[in-house]
Amino acid sequence: MLADSLLPFRKTVWILALIMEGWLLTAGCAPSSQATSPRGTDIVIFIDFSASVQGQDRALLKQDLVTQIIPSLSAGDRIVIAPINDKTLTDFHPLVEATLPPKPEFNGWLDNVMKHTRQVKENETQVVHLKETIQTQVAGIFARHHASQYTDIFSSLIIAQKLFHNESRRKVLVLMSDMVEDHLPYRFDKISWNTATNQKILSELEAKKLIPDLSGVCVYVSGASAGSAELAGNIGHFWQAYFERTKADMDPSRYAHVLLHWPPSKSCHL
Repeated sequence: MLADSLLPFRKTVWILALIMEGWLLTAGCAPSSQATSPRGTDIVIFIDFSASVQGQDRALLKQDLVTQIIPSLSAGDRIVIAPINDKTLTDFHPLVEATLPPKPEFNGWLDNVMKHTRQVKENETQVVHLKETIQTQVAGIFARHHASQYTDIFSSLIIAQKLFHNESRRKVLVLMSDMVEDHLPYRFDKISWNTATNQKILSELEAKKLIPDLSGVCVYVSGASAGSAELAGNIGHFWQAYFERTKADMDPSRYAHVLLHWPPSKSCHL
């Protein structure tokens, strides 16, 4: 009789146990804290190895890479370094491509604290070693003689769109170049710039499908220069108008002779 009287109570406990089990499993599918590891940043860098970027200018580009960009890499980031040349569309090959392992996430319901701590330390070691490898590869790039007859920045930007396609990480594009396009039919140092020039070139590029969609991409330019301040200003104004057409986030403060305002602020690309 006692067992019969406890039956409703047992049923209630059983139901509550099922509810609690479902709740725990649901909670266990996600980290115990909403402060999960960041998804990382996808950094695509194009370097101008044409004859117009030599000596001290090229040394400054290397310095930007080894003292700012590479040290800023963290777990989950990807970096791609490629040359700007006249064969970008037909024979694209990255000089460096690496993905840093993501930081292990901690699940309060399923993970062992000591094991997680060990995994985090192993991850940090892997990241440090990979960054050292990237540093070595970059040093090799600048030690070798990379030469290009022309500077085809427009084709590089088309490739950038392809590299960023369906990328879930934060997207950052760095152009290390004097930004003087000299691939026919455009020779920026030979153009007679006036108020109508920008619109004419942009219309032609749009017709040729050479204005990519860079929505959500934070853009930096390091190395911008020209034969005169007036020419540099005209070219800078063109690229500002161009990046507006691509829908990229290209603030004029990030267009300079050296890399400024690195690393990207949280608001960049939003």
